[in-house]
Amino acid sequence: MCDGIEPPDEAERAQHRERLQRALHAAGHDALVVEPGATMQYLAGVRWGRSERPFLLVLPREGEPVWVVPAFEEGTAREQLGEAELRGWLEHRSPYAEVEQILAERRLTGPVAVEGQLRQFVVEGLRGAVGAGRVVDGAALVHAQRMRKGPAELARLRRANEATKAALRRVAARGLRAGMRQSELAREVVAAQERAGLTDVWVLALFGPAAALPHGTADDRELADGDLVLVDTGGSLHGYRSDITRSWAPSGVAPAVRAAWDAVAEAQRAALVQIRPGVTCGAVDAAARAVIEAAGFGADYEQFTHRLGHGIGLEVHEPPYLVRDSTQVLAPGMTMSNEPGIYQRGRFGVRIEDIVAVTEEGCEVFGPMVAGLDEPFGSSPAV
Repeated sequence: MCDGIEPPDEAERAQHRERLQRALHAAGHDALVVEPGATMQYLAGVRWGRSERPFLLVLPREGEPVWVVPAFEEGTAREQLGEAELRGWLEHRSPYAEVEQILAERRLTGPVAVEGQLRQFVVEGLRGAVGAGRVVDGAALVHAQRMRKGPAELARLRRANEATKAALRRVAARGLRAGMRQSELAREVVAAQERAGLTDVWVLALFGPAAALPHGTADDRELADGDLVLVDTGGSLHGYRSDITRSWAPSGVAPAVRAAWDAVAEAQRAALVQIRPGVTCGAVDAAARAVIEAAGFGADYEQFTHRLGHGIGLEVHEPPYLVRDSTQVLAPGMTMSNEPGIYQRGRFGVRIEDIVAVTEEGCEVFGPMVAGLDEPFGSSPAV
C-alpha cells in the first residue's frame, strides 16, 4: 500500500531549513541548536543516537548548517552528512566551545535558540560557553514550523494511516476467537501493517475490562464472549506516523456498552465539525466532551479521562494538542488525532481514533471512518 509515496529529499529539507531561518530572523535570534531526534530529521534527514557525547546541529539564521560531532565519530557521521561543514571535538575538549567558535566566526552575538528537546546538561553547557543570557527557548518557534505540514508530508501521513486502517480491517475480518490472548492479536496486527509497507509498528490490544484503562495493564488477557476489543496501533512511512484506534465486538456486547460506543462515535463527529481554520484546540475538545456528558457518561474527565487528541507527524505525539483551555488556533496543514473515549473501571473501555488534517475550508480524515459498532471499519471519510 505504501508504494509510490516518496521519502523526504534534500530539496524538501532545504525548504524546512529556510522557513525556520526566516522565523529565527523574525524573532531576532541568531541561531538554533538541535540534538538528534525528530527536528533533526525534519531539517536534515539525519538519525543519530543520543549519548553523553553531544552531537549537535547549529542552524544560523543565514547560510548552511554546521555540525558539531565527537571527533572519533567523524567518519561515521560523514556517511549521513556528506560535504556539510563539520566540526569534530576531541574527548578532552568541549563541544560547546565549538558552538561558540562557530557563532563568533559568523559574528553572531545575539540570542541562541535551543530546540525544546535538548537535554538539560546540553543546555547548561551552551549557557556556560556562549553566555547564559544568550540561550533562549526555541520550542515554540520550532513547533510553529513543524505543525504546518506541506503536501509531501500530508501524502505520507495520509497513506500511513490508510495502511494502518486496511491492516486492522484485514485482521478483524479473519475473526477473533474466544481464548485468544491480547499478545496474539497484537502480533497479527504488527504483521499486517508490515505487509502493508509500514515500519516501526506498535500495537496496544486490549480486551473487555482491560480497556477500561486507556493504556491497559501488563496483564495478557484472554478474549471472552461479550468482550469489546480495543486496538490502538500505528507505524511509520518514511518517518511519518499513523495512529488509529478501533473498538469492536467480535461476539456482541451488552446494551450499555453499545450505548457508550454510540456516544463516543457521536462525540468524534461533533469534534470533526469543529476542526477547521480559526477554531481553537480547546473548543474542539469541548465539543466532544459535551456530547459524552449529554449522553449520560459523566462530565469533565469522569469517564472521558484524557484530552481529545494530539498532533502527529514525525512523532506520534507532538503539537498541537486538542485539550481543554488550549488557545492554539487551528490552521491549514495541521494534523492531529480525534480520539474521544469512555472508560468504566472493571467493565469496558471504548475509544475511536482517526487522524485529521486541517484544510483551507474544513478538514480531511485520513482513511475510512467508523459507520457503526456493527461496521467499525468502513465509511467514506468525512470532510
